Amino acid sequence: MGLFDFLKKKKPVQLSSVISFVKQELPNSHAPQYKAPASAFVNKEGVAKTPFVEISVEQDSPPPLSTLLKTATPSKQGLYPHEIMMLEYAPHYKITNNTFQRFWYWQYSVTDPQAVLDSLFQRGFTKVGDLRSALERLTLPEIKDELKLLNQKTTGKKADLIDRLMAFGDPDALDEKYSERYYVLTSKGETELKDNQYVSYLHRNRYMSVWEMNQRIAQTQYPYRDILWGYFNEQAGIHFQNYDFGLYRNVRMNMYRFLMEENKAKTAFHMLCEILSFDLSGLGNSEKWLLEWERSDPKYYLSIYESRIEDFFPYEQSSLTVPPAVSSWFAEMQTILGLGDTEYRDAILNELQGIHPPRRIFTNEECTNIIIAEIRKDLVILSSIYCEAEKREKKRLNEIRSHIF
Repeated sequence: MGLFDFLKKKKPVQLSSVISFVKQELPNSHAPQYKAPASAFVNKEGVAKTPFVEISVEQDSPPPLSTLLKTATPSKQGLYPHEIMMLEYAPHYKITNNTFQRFWYWQYSVTDPQAVLDSLFQRGFTKVGDLRSALERLTLPEIKDELKLLNQKTTGKKADLIDRLMAFGDPDALDEKYSERYYVLTSKGETELKDNQYVSYLHRNRYMSVWEMNQRIAQTQYPYRDILWGYFNEQAGIHFQNYDFGLYRNVRMNMYRFLMEENKAKTAFHMLCEILSFDLSGLGNSEKWLLEWERSDPKYYLSIYESRIEDFFPYEQSSLTVPPAVSSWFAEMQTILGLGDTEYRDAILNELQGIHPPRRIFTNEECTNIIIAEIRKDLVILSSIYCEAEKREKKRLNEIRSHIF
């Protein structure tokens, strides 16, 4: 089957049909196997708002920790999000004379991280590490150097080398040489981290504030990943109804990553195709004027439309291309799904036919061909597709100009 064998005409889709798509969960055959809270979905009468956390304007400094704690709920063992996060980092800190990262203030409103460390120690969540914990902080070359001095073998895993060093080395000499001590978690601290994984997860993946998640868990008693999936759907609906399609696309990208973590490749594939569709739509944020051009200033609309055509074409100078990360994900997905080239192309096209951005520059067939060509780095095909799309866009611009004038 040739690369351009898919070319067929499609009927335009109205914005209302796209919004209804956003409000739904994915089809049952692909939907993740968990139930999001009812508050997570977009209200048909208006824009959804979180019932747990007030949306505030951006500030020059984070809110005081005392303010955050007023609406936060402690864990079963009495720790708040900033303290749980400190358990994650405790093994990286010395008993004294630490230098702390700025995120403690900006993300957790902590002005004295050492005081938090001291408190965790006093309450039995951490303890002072022993000689072995100090040796574990050494690099492999450093451990091997010590073993060479003892005429001992330097082969094996790091844990084995440390065992050998402690068995044949002089404990007092090693203790004096590596006297600096770090915190280690007690079983109590390890249990706390295991029971509150949402803190570490949201620290690594800043999808939402740990403080908001803390409140939502307390309100719903749902697992944090269920809540996060509902939150993604909520935010997607808000951005779509506000015509912020760039932000909508970014939420879908987060959902793709989330689904891949859960090994839900088929559902993630649908999400990836939607990302592709919006990446090639030319839509950004605050796009209401573009979709309702009849109500906007005609001259302003035409000038912006002309500038966009200049930005989007030709391919060699286009700002409207598939990001490298998305191309890489598509290449990986073919291997994950175990599809041949023709089957994979058909699968992409099939998914795109069920996705309806409110405005298109490329057809579904062209989007399919673009991503395949991007993976193969086929500049000839890409240039040809963009050339045809440019002709259509210029023709449409002339039709609008004649309609206005």
